[in-house]
Amino acid sequence: MNDTVITSAWLNPIRWTDGWGVLQGTDKISHPSIWGIDPAATHLVLADRYENILTSEEIARGNRLHQAAHVIRYKTAHTVLRLLLSSATSSDPTAICLTKGHHHKPRLQGHSDNPIEFNLSYSENKAVIGMASGYQMGIDVEWLHRPLDIKDMLHVCFSDREIAFITSQNEGMHHRFFTLWTRKEAVLKLTGEGIGEHLPLFEVLDGVSIAGKDIIGGQPPNAIYLYSFPLGHDFLGCFASSTPVDELFFYQL
Repeated sequence: MNDTVITSAWLNPIRWTDGWGVLQGTDKISHPSIWGIDPAATHLVLADRYENILTSEEIARGNRLHQAAHVIRYKTAHTVLRLLLSSATSSDPTAICLTKGHHHKPRLQGHSDNPIEFNLSYSENKAVIGMASGYQMGIDVEWLHRPLDIKDMLHVCFSDREIAFITSQNEGMHHRFFTLWTRKEAVLKLTGEGIGEHLPLFEVLDGVSIAGKDIIGGQPPNAIYLYSFPLGHDFLGCFASSTPVDELFFYQL
């Protein structure tokens, strides 16, 4: 099959569950799952565990970030990721070994009997982790108030039909822009491809579209399902999956 069928839809309503029971080992994690993380609040609980959970490379990479808030966001999100992978694989978080796949997309090494897929995204004061078992996935989150001149990005990122949808009226333009932007980013996060000139050549409007696999790039599956979701009033996210999802479990920290 030379084409990928892309199906895009909204998830609504969403029920968020407190995720601390999973991190503390009292609750079992459910898949596929989306984790919305408040780095500042989570940092207050996990800060004294960074040195014991993160690798020296992860700590050094976090410390190289220039803004204190970004250091906290990085260390918190990667600590949570290791704790989640530990819970999902019944292994010690320090024993989790991450490797790099296509275009350096992080992957979990080993555990072929329990093939966990994961993806991480940041925006402003929010981090999001997506997890699934046995199939490709990707996730993206964006802050709706991000200071962008979106009109400069339209023809670089979107098809004529998508541009018409985004610019149909001034009210809600940023919301429509970031709805489609997070969907395209989630596709790229699933395949491991980077942002490029191919973005306007595949569509992610609500409903079904078809795109050549050579256009999407990487090794895209025969189908990609895009599930858009809100995180409060200020953030939008998208979960991309190579298989249809009957239920997504939402956790917050």
